[in-house]
Amino acid sequence: MRAKSTWLLIGLMAIGVAACSTQTSKNGASSTPAAVVGVAPPSSSPLSKIMLGMQKKQVRDILGQPSDENSYMTGKVFIPFYFGNDARRTSWYYKGIGRVVFADGNAFGGGTSEVVRVDYDPAESGIAR
Repeated sequence: MRAKSTWLLIGLMAIGVAACSTQTSKNGASSTPAAVVGVAPPSSSPLSKIMLGMQKKQVRDILGQPSDENSYMTGKVFIPFYFGNDARRTSWYYKGIGRVVFADGNAFGGGTSEVVRVDYDPAESGIAR
């Protein structure tokens, strides 16, 4: 019985540490740059202003309307009772700049959109593939 209590306490402490590890700014976005795939955008690129956790409106205010977009489900949509916001993803394509990828909600229609990845690609065609 004592071993179970010890493991339960360790598990709760680990959850507490994980919950405290992310710092967000006043606008709800993380203060760290977005997860970049490939080459990091130069500071002169508007993609360098995109941070993890930003919402679609914040990204649109910085980059404008995307040239094209694509939405797709992830494997998490098949997990019963998954309430996280990563069951669906949306990619916004910007011609000559790159892509911004959002976690875009769960299978029940809940969750908020937030940036999870930035793909810097100056050769981006702006058309979803």
